[in-house]
Amino acid sequence: MSRRGWWLIGGVAAALVVAGALWLWQSTARSPTPDDAALDYLHALESGDADAVRATGITVSATALEAFDAATALIEDAEVTTVREGADGDSATVEIAFRLEGAAHTAQLVLTPVDGRWTVDDSGLGTLTADSTIGSDVAIGEITTPAGKGIALLPAGYTVSAAPTSSLSGDSTVEVLPGDDATAAIEAALRPEATAVAQSRLDEHLETCTAPGSEIPEGCGIRIPWGTEFREVADIRYRIDESPTIALTPTSFTADGGVLVATVSGTGQDGGTRTTTYRTDSWTLRGEVSFTAEGIVLSFW
Repeated sequence: MSRRGWWLIGGVAAALVVAGALWLWQSTARSPTPDDAALDYLHALESGDADAVRATGITVSATALEAFDAATALIEDAEVTTVREGADGDSATVEIAFRLEGAAHTAQLVLTPVDGRWTVDDSGLGTLTADSTIGSDVAIGEITTPAGKGIALLPAGYTVSAAPTSSLSGDSTVEVLPGDDATAAIEAALRPEATAVAQSRLDEHLETCTAPGSEIPEGCGIRIPWGTEFREVADIRYRIDESPTIALTPTSFTADGGVLVATVSGTGQDGGTRTTTYRTDSWTLRGEVSFTAEGIVLSFW
């Protein structure tokens, strides 16, 4: 046989190998039936592997996948009990059974073909709405989400905590089931660490308050009785001998016991140059406190 003939035979053989490999990949990369696809999804949930869940093709947020990594309980003994395909072949309803935290559950999954592959739609997710007595956010593992706002999550058991967890204590365990709306209520409390963080925020604010200037800054608790001695103030210099000590409630703060020295320069009431030093041993600040996903926020009156 000529070299050209061998080349043609080799080309055909190579094409057959490629075609066979492509068929094998397609047959193994997709679930050929709705019940197979549903089982793939359930087994991924059982594994606790967020990447395996994403590989099933379900549309799920990065937040939900990260929360799933922090799940405290996974579904077990999952099985498909009934499959009903739509008359048009564009959808299928699969009844499933599984256990979570030892309790038996049933649910319904809806699957549709996506790029030639049966895929679970958002019926495979549940919704969690969590509230906390303190703070605007709650945490699941390393992720935070607004309190009182529903978030779609993968079916599993979760521990939901008050946020930020470094400053607040309190959590609640909750089961999120497919197609279900779950709620969690957190009774939060201040951690001792919250006071240390708030004191640091206060000290940063005091540095701004005591920057040199010609006017008394607002929200700093500074009162200087220079009105009867000065016609005009040109410069105020501050020295903090002792910072006020902060005390917190869930919604407000008081900082007492500060010692502040202020040296005022300007024009006296007699028209001459004047410099006077004032001292207070009861420097006090007050305001509101709030807790967000970013941390503690102080709002000064």
